Amino acid sequence: MSPQMHDYVKLGKLEEKALKLLLQHGEKGLLQSELWHLLGITSRDGSRVAIKLEKRGLVKRVKEFANDRWTMRLISQVKPLDLSIIRDSPCPPCPYNDSCGPSGNYSPTGCVLIESWLLALSGSKDKKEEATAQTMRA
Repeated sequence: MSPQMHDYVKLGKLEEKALKLLLQHGEKGLLQSELWHLLGITSRDGSRVAIKLEKRGLVKRVKEFANDRWTMRLISQVKPLDLSIIRDSPCPPCPYNDSCGPSGNYSPTGCVLIESWLLALSGSKDKKEEATAQTMRA
């Protein structure tokens, strides 16, 4: 099951804390016993948390042999957002912010400032890809 934006339901505090810990450990994830220890909960409660997160598509459970026994490794399927791409967005300092949106006089879909910014981003991305391709040819 692939998580969709509309599939997300508010997580409980424990599930949210578990997911944050798994995010901190990246692609490697954590053994379930390590996660339970970090959360300060029993294996029974921990298994419930892992199952809830797995059912929502937020965590993948992978069988692994560790510490002389079979256990599960929990790996976050959610990746942290990289907001650096919107750092130079024209929206935050825009003088029309108060009247921009579905019910306003201005709309992001017809904004020349956003269009110019996106074209500039696209151009810089194309230049980076071209430089990478030239480097690989050399």
